[in-house]
Amino acid sequence: MPSRLCAAPAMLALLLLLSACAGPAAQATSSQATPAASSAPTPAPTSTPTPVPPSPTAVPALPANVAIAGIDVGGLAVPDARSKLARALAPLLAPLKLTAGGASATLEPSDIALELATDAMIDAALHATPGAQVALELSYDQAQLRAALASLSAQLGGPPEVSVITSTQAISRSFALRGGQAIDIDAAVQQIDAALRAPDAPRTLTLATSAAARPTPEQLQAQIEQIAKSWKDVAGVVVYDLASGEEIASLNKNTVFSAASTIKTAIMLNAYASRDSFTAKQEDALKKMIVNSDNLAANTVLAASVNGSGTDDALKGAEKMSAMLKDLGLTHTYLYVPFEATDYLAQKKVKYKLGPKTDGAAPFTDSGRALRTSPAEMAQLYLLIDQCSKGQGRLIEKLPKLNAKRCGDMLDRLFANADASRMRSGLPRSARVEHKSGWIDDMQADAGIVRSPGGDFVLAVYLYRVTKAGVQQPDTLFAPYLGAFARLVYSYYNPLVART
Repeated sequence: MPSRLCAAPAMLALLLLLSACAGPAAQATSSQATPAASSAPTPAPTSTPTPVPPSPTAVPALPANVAIAGIDVGGLAVPDARSKLARALAPLLAPLKLTAGGASATLEPSDIALELATDAMIDAALHATPGAQVALELSYDQAQLRAALASLSAQLGGPPEVSVITSTQAISRSFALRGGQAIDIDAAVQQIDAALRAPDAPRTLTLATSAAARPTPEQLQAQIEQIAKSWKDVAGVVVYDLASGEEIASLNKNTVFSAASTIKTAIMLNAYASRDSFTAKQEDALKKMIVNSDNLAANTVLAASVNGSGTDDALKGAEKMSAMLKDLGLTHTYLYVPFEATDYLAQKKVKYKLGPKTDGAAPFTDSGRALRTSPAEMAQLYLLIDQCSKGQGRLIEKLPKLNAKRCGDMLDRLFANADASRMRSGLPRSARVEHKSGWIDDMQADAGIVRSPGGDFVLAVYLYRVTKAGVQQPDTLFAPYLGAFARLVYSYYNPLVART
């Protein structure tokens, strides 16, 4: 018993000592055992990094030396290139002022839904190689453009009224037309399209018009007779429409005149029909014969048609040519004596053929008997050459050495004719004229093809004036009339527009 009593105080002391040593840790353990909720332990604080903004997306730049619609945008960023294009191409989005005849209209971009494909052009430039040229891209509604042009053209309508304009000289006569005009829609579309693609182009356009009507053949015939009246002596005129091949007016068309140098067109035809090609000398002779109307060159070409040279062979060539023309139905067109060869042939006592004393239809002229033609036959010769140039007609059928190309070559030679004082004097400089003129003491002529916006035609004009033998009539007497007939016929196809 005493031992247990002594042990009890010792145990108590030991428990007190252990409790004191545990201190706060024991309290914490006790506290954690409490069922009440508590926050998770907070980690020790650390330093916060400074926020970094995201990197901006790089703006693409165009390759070096790239141009769009001719505008240098190489190396520019896309927004800068877009701005530069907008400034440079702004004129393309400006209104167009259209005039035609006496009518006018303003064409707004919205009228035809005009748009520039700027995004597409820049995208093409972005993917192009350095130095590339990107073409202009735009779009518009062509149907709306044609409708606008048709509306403008309608302003030019109304019944056509034909009048004749004369100058202070009675021989100058031209047709004029009030009303009856129309815009050439196809040509106008091309003209406007070109302006829409050219920032530097004028924004005012004058559109071509054509006669929806023209004078009648009877009116043309009456005016030809008026000019012929003032000539007083014998005038032979014929006009053929090239598209139809039909005669539309004439005066004394079957009267026979001296062919003079107009026969050189037939000499050229004979040479082409006789030879596959020409030597350099013969080429030179052909050029001189047509461009300068050189007579000796004509003899060289005649001789070449029989593979010869000199006057004797030129005589053979002349006979061959005349036979060819007769076979083509041109019975009043011939040359039986080479140029400037009469004395030589007489000295050599060479016989040569002559035409009948009287040839063709009245009225008659002093035409000689060795070198003749009529306006109708010379005009037909040009019709045949033109048909041949299209691969058609009697020349192709009858003359194996001819083809479209070779006949086209002949027309080009005639276009190079240097004589601008006769038929050419009455025509616009822009007209293509394939012709050959001729003149002697008492007669002058010009014949050929005239190509014009209103239509192409063949015109042959021969003028004869009675004069004393050996007396040379001046060019100033004949040339104005030759020009007057050409001007009149040209205005038949292309009437002047009379202002209201």
